[in-house]
Amino acid sequence: MQISFKPTRQNKSAYALLIVMSFLAASLLVFGSVMYWISSNAHVTAMNNQFNMSEAAAEAATEKVLSQMNYDYVAQSLTNSGAYYGSTFIPGLTTDQATWPIQYIYSATNGETGKISVDMGPWTTNTVPLNSQYTGLYGLEQTCTITATATPIGQGFTVPATISEAIQFASIPLFQFAIFYNMDLEFCAAQTLLITGPVWSNGGIWSGSTTITFQNAVSAVGIATNTANDPFCPGYTGSGKSTYSMAGQPTSGNDRITMPIGTNNDPVAVEAIINLPPADYALGSAAAFSTNGQIYLANGCDLYLTNSPYGTNWGSLRPNCINTNFFANNANMILYYQDANTPGAPPYQTRLPYDFFILKTIGTNGPPSYTTNYVSTNLAAKIDCVTNVQYAGYSFVSNVLFYDWREGWNNGSGINGKGKIVQAVQIDIGKFNAWLFGTNWFNGSTNVNGGQYCNATCLSSSHKSHPIDCIYVYNSVPLTSTTLPAVRVVGGGMMPSRTAPYGFTVATAMPLYVLGHYNASNSVGSSVGKNSTVYTSPAGLMGDSITILSGNWKDSSTGQKPAATTTTVNAAVLAGIVRSTNSMYSGGVENFLRCLESWGSSTYLWYNGSIMVMFPSRYATNFWQQTGGYYDAPNRKWAFDTNFTQQVGLPPRTPQAKGVIRANWNAY
Repeated sequence: MQISFKPTRQNKSAYALLIVMSFLAASLLVFGSVMYWISSNAHVTAMNNQFNMSEAAAEAATEKVLSQMNYDYVAQSLTNSGAYYGSTFIPGLTTDQATWPIQYIYSATNGETGKISVDMGPWTTNTVPLNSQYTGLYGLEQTCTITATATPIGQGFTVPATISEAIQFASIPLFQFAIFYNMDLEFCAAQTLLITGPVWSNGGIWSGSTTITFQNAVSAVGIATNTANDPFCPGYTGSGKSTYSMAGQPTSGNDRITMPIGTNNDPVAVEAIINLPPADYALGSAAAFSTNGQIYLANGCDLYLTNSPYGTNWGSLRPNCINTNFFANNANMILYYQDANTPGAPPYQTRLPYDFFILKTIGTNGPPSYTTNYVSTNLAAKIDCVTNVQYAGYSFVSNVLFYDWREGWNNGSGINGKGKIVQAVQIDIGKFNAWLFGTNWFNGSTNVNGGQYCNATCLSSSHKSHPIDCIYVYNSVPLTSTTLPAVRVVGGGMMPSRTAPYGFTVATAMPLYVLGHYNASNSVGSSVGKNSTVYTSPAGLMGDSITILSGNWKDSSTGQKPAATTTTVNAAVLAGIVRSTNSMYSGGVENFLRCLESWGSSTYLWYNGSIMVMFPSRYATNFWQQTGGYYDAPNRKWAFDTNFTQQVGLPPRTPQAKGVIRANWNAY
């Protein structure tokens, strides 16, 4: 039997439809996924954009507060109230945001609206390492964290953002620098010099000598130039490039360090720091002891010494010139002790009695000019009494006259064949130390009118908690074409033991002269003739200019270049210079310490300290002349005093610059 099968015919149209439907479903799925992704991505992008805008708004709030705090800090009016800054200086909806496309509500970290958080820590009591561009330096600091949350109003997405900025408000002791200039710094030493500490200029820097080696950071706000040609004095050249031992040095374009006074760094304006304060912060007023008032050295020093307008001309002294408090009615020296907590204040100055008297006679037939530290108020005594006083003053103060050939150079011919007359108020450091040991002048029956009482008062915890450690001297002798008012320190081989361990600073608005060794030894040992400060105390010298006179100097000498002898000076020095011009060189750092003698290669000037130039000189303004004119250059043995890298090693009244340092920045 034959069986046959009829073949089945497939419907190809059904398969095609099925395939089309499958592809269509897949396409719809893909399209839906794409659209969902697009929608989600747009959503995320919109939220991210809103977060970025909120972040920018929050940063605007922190920066606005920071800018105000920075302004107040520079102006010495920074308040410690974080709430003040957090509620007053945030962008307001009716002012700053009036034209913004998006408005925001600002809130603090605790959620309170209309404010941001400004958390201000206390000032450190000791210097701490600084961050950022001040790495390697120490300073007193106050940390501050500014945190702002910005939440948008009336937007499709309410995406807040928070910005937190950590700031250091730093007070930087400027004697930490081996060399600090608030103007263009020039350095072209002919002798080998090794600069071991950091160097800073708020202007530019020129180092144009192959003999100079810098071992530390060298920083300029302007351009740091290392070539033979001086860009600040066209035509003046050195021997070539200096050596920089630290990699990446020198650096240019650094942020400016703000000076202790004023709201800008104009060197001419900064000179006010050494001058008598303005009326708003006058000596003896309550404002003199405010934060702003204490910027001025005259207000900040413990003692203020001045003279009459007659200067070294004593004036006519009347026979009966002393009252019962031992004050001369017509003597020319007046010494004040300054203290905000002075008993009976205001005023906040106590005039101190004289401790040195020159008597006309001793008895009926005694020799004239007998000196004593005490006179009797008993007019019937006839001897050592007020009616017998020829002169009254202070045992450590005198007036001296000598000649400065740099200031009276006049193309080498001088003034009447001599240098310019210098009329100086002279402070004898050794005698000042003895005065500090003087018997209490308020008590006891054998008064010698010394400074012991004031020193003990100053040291008291209810007053300043330190001994008398600084004196400001103002010499009112008029500056003329032939006469230069000045201040001179002598007998300073050892700093006053009564001021230890704080040291001692002498400040004046006038040129300052140093005669002989200064701060070169103590009761334990000597640092004479060494680049060592093991046996020294913190010491500061601040004035219009600084001139070193060797121990061989004679005031009676009127000729040029008297012979010098090796001398050691250890102190931080702050003074002005005579700036370079297109034709005259300033003398550079190498001649910052001025000389008037013939030193020569075998005569050494040992110096250990810190050099700080803040302003152009206003009194001693004659240009530097090449060695061989009014002086022969000493063999300079200079070094940075590393004691100044620690707070306890800094001299009294060290100027404090201001720096605002950004530490951390976070967004979330």
